[in-house]
Amino acid sequence: MNSRAQRIIAYLLACLGTATVASLIRFESAPEAVVIGYASMVLGLELVAWFTGHEIFTLQALVMLGVAAFRIATHNFFFLHESFSSSLPSSIWAISLLAVGVPLSFLVRKRERSRAISVPGWAAFLFQHPEQPAFFVPVILLTVLLALKMPGGMITLAWGIEGMVLFVLALLAKERSYRLTGVALLMLCLGKIVFWDVWHIDDPRARYSTLIGVGALLLVVSFLYGRNRETLREYL
Repeated sequence: MNSRAQRIIAYLLACLGTATVASLIRFESAPEAVVIGYASMVLGLELVAWFTGHEIFTLQALVMLGVAAFRIATHNFFFLHESFSSSLPSSIWAISLLAVGVPLSFLVRKRERSRAISVPGWAAFLFQHPEQPAFFVPVILLTVLLALKMPGGMITLAWGIEGMVLFVLALLAKERSYRLTGVALLMLCLGKIVFWDVWHIDDPRARYSTLIGVGALLLVVSFLYGRNRETLREYL
């Protein structure tokens, strides 16, 4: 048996093992807690991909990331309105676990870039930049969760806090896409205030609190941007 056939068999066995674990989580866990198991699998697969250097585990981590996001969006978010459902804490736990996977994805990226990737061209970007989907999936899920659960004008303030945190993390990670995401979220908050909140929030205190809060966050980000201008130019 040649090396190519051996690798195909090894990959099939790895896929069967991952599918078996995912099936056990799906059928043996409480419906709301399935996403926690899926998110844990993403972390486990990223660790295995980092330790072993086998690209099949990177692929499986990306696939399970999509599966976890789909499950959260179509099941947990759907049942958020039910009073006795545990969908909210399960969603928070799952999104938190996916966020923990972002630093791991940088380790995987370093490993993947150190060798040739034997995958089609359309998939090469994901293999060489797993930190991108690992970042954007939990960010989008958290943004949607805040929109679904936060009351009224607090949505804008919550998005603003999220945007500022993303900007600070982008300074630490030195990732341009992360920084632009934080700034874009803050600009979304500003636009929401001007075109929606000012006209639809009846409580003056809530309206003024939102304006002051988002304004303060923009000032903080502007200060950080000015202090780190030279550093930011290095990875533009």
